[in-house]
Amino acid sequence: MGRSGCPLRGLLLLALIGRPGCLAVVQISVPAQVEVLLGSPVTIPCTHSITGSPDARLVEWFITDRDGERRRVAYSEGGRGGVVDQGTEYSGRVKMDPHLSLVLLKVDVSDERAFSCQVTAGAAGSAEGVAQLRVYEPPEPPELTANPGILSVMERSASEIATCSSRNANPAPTISWFKDGARLEAPAERNDDMYVVSRSVKEASGLQSVSSTLYLRPSKADKDAQFQCLVQYPLPQGQVGNNSSEPFRLVLHYFTENVEFLLESPLVIKEGDDVRLRCRGDGQPEPEYIFYRVQASEAVELATKQDGVLTLPSVSRANSGTYRCQVLDFDSPPEVQLEKEVIIHVNYLDPLTLHPGRRVTVPLGGDVTLTCSGQGSQPPKLVWRKGKERVAHSGTHTLHSASYHMAGTYTCEASVPSVPGLQRDQTIQVTVEGKPEMEERLTQHQLLAEGQHIQLTCSAVGHPEPELSWSLPGVKPVVSGTGNRVTSEVMVEVTVALAKSGIWCQARNRFGEATQNFTLKIVGGSEPQGGSGAAVVAVVVCVLLLLLIVGFFYCMQRRGHLHCGAGEKRSLTPKEGGAEDPAVEMKTDKRNEQTGLLSPSGGGGGGDGGHEC
Repeated sequence: MGRSGCPLRGLLLLALIGRPGCLAVVQISVPAQVEVLLGSPVTIPCTHSITGSPDARLVEWFITDRDGERRRVAYSEGGRGGVVDQGTEYSGRVKMDPHLSLVLLKVDVSDERAFSCQVTAGAAGSAEGVAQLRVYEPPEPPELTANPGILSVMERSASEIATCSSRNANPAPTISWFKDGARLEAPAERNDDMYVVSRSVKEASGLQSVSSTLYLRPSKADKDAQFQCLVQYPLPQGQVGNNSSEPFRLVLHYFTENVEFLLESPLVIKEGDDVRLRCRGDGQPEPEYIFYRVQASEAVELATKQDGVLTLPSVSRANSGTYRCQVLDFDSPPEVQLEKEVIIHVNYLDPLTLHPGRRVTVPLGGDVTLTCSGQGSQPPKLVWRKGKERVAHSGTHTLHSASYHMAGTYTCEASVPSVPGLQRDQTIQVTVEGKPEMEERLTQHQLLAEGQHIQLTCSAVGHPEPELSWSLPGVKPVVSGTGNRVTSEVMVEVTVALAKSGIWCQARNRFGEATQNFTLKIVGGSEPQGGSGAAVVAVVVCVLLLLLIVGFFYCMQRRGHLHCGAGEKRSLTPKEGGAEDPAVEMKTDKRNEQTGLLSPSGGGGGGDGGHEC
């Protein structure tokens, strides 16, 4: 803000009163700094006031050109609208608004300079304010170029690690380096450990580009470290922008200091497993590995591997022993131990021994003991199974009073609980021999009528396998057998004779025989032969009863106990003495109506005193 007064400050008060214009003052206010993003419009205000008796005012905007000369770019006189001066670098790029502020339509980098606003008010004098315009432009994303080569940790001076570039910004950005998220305080002075070299270029557009190259003497600890650069740039209102590069790692060359040789899989080995031994040195690049089998004092070379993995396929107990790995790294100092050994132990189970043998025969009702034993790298656990059922929890299983259902295949299983998957099994076939035994089945059948068909099933167990026969001549049974069981099925047409006699099935082998009887009963309908006889008897009985009744009436009539009235007249009248109800009479004076089956004359007429029926 500027201020101007009368040049005759030392005059007497009276003279000042005589010149009232000397009391006029020009006051002006312009911001010290105006911030704007590149390419945006911006307004630089110039607020002013004139006290006293102002004369006509003149508002002018000035810049200092590239030659260092002060040039006016716009003005307003007498409070009228602003006028842009022609022939300057701002002709057509600026204007004055109604408040006489200077407006730049589209800011360029070259506009970053001082703009002066001068207000002149005649006798009141003049005042001037200066505003500094700051132009900001964020940079492009950073570009990182890492050293593609292999860096040796044995170098005695710092090596180039990477270069980070940030282009086209205003003002110039800054670049810093980070390792695993921590800032590297790298100096600009060259040394043998770490430093940076920075470069800055002003582009033809007026924007600035910078680059930073990191030099570092790497160590083995940097083999897994992540490096990246960070670009920071100022923005309006005191803000700061950040752009980070993608992280990268160093490709290092360092000698082997430690060797690890171990059993990778499986941790517990049994015969038949594929065994993997892994050898690993911490050198880079990966060294070669030589594997040996150590037997007594001699080491037999097995293989040379680049990946450090030795595979022993389908091992046996003979593969138990000591194995050695040697790392080939000629950069390692003599004090580094480049050989390691590992001992593997292969667990095993020998074939099982069974007693009394793979096959055993026991008589029906007899006893037998099954024994199983086994040996291995560790004592095995023994159990007996029949099918899926566990029948004994040790190597001994006794069958008491053997029955046919005890016959079958028994399996001895041996396992080592501490070695998953290490197991063997062996089987014994037990045969129980003796006379046949019939299996319980439905033996009583009821049918509705003669002529029906029914299927009968007969089953027997025994050894040797029994032969089944039926009491039905000419019938062809369907026979099937499983193990020591034989089944026979027949289809039978039921007759009265079969119902009376019944049916039997017989099982026979060299030790004896057994029989099963079937009973058939007809419970519904009429039997053809027995029913006819009953009907004849019923007819005869009925005829005899009829003859007895006829004879009874005949005798009674002969003896006069039964009377038949002659000349009887029956009157069928609803009422007696009614004139409207004529009598209805039934007369029996005709001779043919007086004769009957029981008349004494055998159907002829009798006298007046005879009895008629």
